Amino acid sequence: MELKQLRALQAIADTGSFGEAAAQLGLTQSALSHQVRHLEAELDETLLIRARPKVYPSPAGLAVLASAQKIRAEIMALEARFARSKTGPVTGTLRIAATTLSIVYVLGDLCEAFIEKYPGIELIFTATESAEAAVRRVQVGTADVAFGPLAEGSSQMVRVALGSTEHAFIVRSGHPLAKRGTVSLDQLREFPFVLFQPGSGTRAITDELFLPDGGYPSILTESNDAQFIKRIVSISSGVALMPVYALADEVASRRLSLLRCAGRPILVDIGIVHKKNVLMNSIELFKSLCLDQRGPSPIGITIENARSLPFARY
Repeated sequence: MELKQLRALQAIADTGSFGEAAAQLGLTQSALSHQVRHLEAELDETLLIRARPKVYPSPAGLAVLASAQKIRAEIMALEARFARSKTGPVTGTLRIAATTLSIVYVLGDLCEAFIEKYPGIELIFTATESAEAAVRRVQVGTADVAFGPLAEGSSQMVRVALGSTEHAFIVRSGHPLAKRGTVSLDQLREFPFVLFQPGSGTRAITDELFLPDGGYPSILTESNDAQFIKRIVSISSGVALMPVYALADEVASRRLSLLRCAGRPILVDIGIVHKKNVLMNSIELFKSLCLDQRGPSPIGITIENARSLPFARY
């Protein structure tokens, strides 16, 4: 077994494609396939499910990737230990998993600052359907860091709080509820809903609010595309729930109105997550930068300060 074979397997798992992984590693596709076939033959296991449109790791492949991450972490720790006396830029990689919503509105600004400070560290992004899926990638070793809500979970994970975000219901500016500011669940039920898809964190919140007490009214549509949801709300009588950090432009332009749920402010802690015993210089540097950008205490992102993005640099 060779390190280049493990790197090949990791690249394919990250990209979901032999072609993209080969381009990323500077190999021909046939050379990449050859490395993976040799690794599978050596272990006598199928490591990749060759499906369409994407290739993904088998259970055995996930086990190999988890072990490969430990090997990679040990190598990086050795390199960091013996490179302290050297001058020059810090180098390495950092694989980040998060939802598109998080990357666009929160994580992107942190990553921009990180890239500017550490241009030698390559960031590899994986967009997931939910924050839970991002954390699962860290657990199985296909990502180093996940970003999203800080739900309770495995004791093997380290959680770094960056802030809390309020979730608000949104309606178009001319909507009958637009000027209320605070609304009850019964008032919201008078209008159709635009929902995030099942499995997402925001959908879990609305399910918890509405399903135990009468369920939803009619549902206009479901999507995990925040821009699509905001657009549908802006041209209909629909109502949607969304984290306020994704609403800065709409608040500034007054295209949408933000509503609080009466008696129950909806606050969710957000931050970064990584495995407890993984020693990687790039993880520690990223954590340090995020905490520097955050300041001495977690940031509160509310309706009142929704006009500005939480970690925007300009």
